[in-house]
Amino acid sequence: MGRPKLTLQVEGVPMLQRVLTTLGRSKVDRVVVVLGSNAAEVKRSVKFIREVIVVNRHYADGMSSSLKLGLGEVSKEADAAIIVLGDQPFVSAKTIDRLVDAYKASGARVVVPVYRGARGNPVLFDRRMFGEITGIQGDVGAKSVVAGSGENVLEVAVEDDGVLVDIDTPSDYEREAARGTRRSRE
Repeated sequence: MGRPKLTLQVEGVPMLQRVLTTLGRSKVDRVVVVLGSNAAEVKRSVKFIREVIVVNRHYADGMSSSLKLGLGEVSKEADAAIIVLGDQPFVSAKTIDRLVDAYKASGARVVVPVYRGARGNPVLFDRRMFGEITGIQGDVGAKSVVAGSGENVLEVAVEDDGVLVDIDTPSDYEREAARGTRRSRE
């Protein structure tokens, strides 16, 4: 990207700021933010309010190291954690709330949003799944845990294509930033 992608502007604010604002509007009780290679620059660009900030000094070990670090900061009283990606700025608070509500109503071990038949993010994991997530190695997320959870996965249909939008490349950013501007006008 040429600079830390979490600081890229999306609708006038840093990408991570937009994600944190969405979480602040949702039913999520506590937010743990795991920062990696550009932590200092992200801290300067984003206004953190009540979030718990953790810096992953071993970010080169891959995404799994961030997942483990973040789960280690989840309150002992929490029944579950929802893993929200900092580079998915278009997920709505309503979608996050639907996942939380579906979890509370079902007690499912894994709750996944589905938009038009495609699974997306964020994903909610019951505490019983934390051990499997912490067993992941390398530069992979929890997708393998979801895939291996079979009947323990509850799919929740959502009308939020933001669950599929992940900004990883400059072309992703250009396309989605333009789309975000169009969304705001609508």
